[in-house]
Amino acid sequence: MNVANELLREAGKCRDERRYAEAHRLYLRHLRDHGFTSDVLEALAQVEFSMSIVSPDAENTHGRTALEWIAQAIALKPNEPEYHFLRGTLLEHVLLDYQAAADAYRRALELEPLLIPALDGLAALCGVPEDVVSLEEGISCCKQAVRMSPTRSRWLRLAQLYAWAGRQVDSEQASIRGWTATLETAIVRY
Repeated sequence: MNVANELLREAGKCRDERRYAEAHRLYLRHLRDHGFTSDVLEALAQVEFSMSIVSPDAENTHGRTALEWIAQAIALKPNEPEYHFLRGTLLEHVLLDYQAAADAYRRALELEPLLIPALDGLAALCGVPEDVVSLEEGISCCKQAVRMSPTRSRWLRLAQLYAWAGRQVDSEQASIRGWTATLETAIVRY
């Protein structure tokens, strides 16, 4: 294995083991020694975001740095939907900028209409006080996500959205599916 790949392998291992500072150091070394690549910039954004959660500070330095890294990754590869999804996640959780987050999730979905995490992110923004996602859009996103990956949490989110829309029968049906999803998943596993 070449040196560049070995660095990335070790950084990924550190990240998996939640040794974020070490992963951060290795990714930076890779950038220094082998140049900027969008994938390494995305990985740095993810590590910085993780560091912002485990070692928060008042200025949210790691979270803001994560936004800088993902912006650089998007500049190199503007049509990568996962980068726009990560940008949306960072905007939502670091800056609490729900409108910008919704726009980033929508951009990810323009590039990859069935990107489940972006569908989930957009649906989750339905109901924030800033009113950045309409109830209809939230329901539509949640329905698409639940069709592709019918998890308990997605069914229950869909039930909540239906309830907000006054669709009580749909809400009750989605709730039942949500509460039985664990059993359905357990049956599939065995």
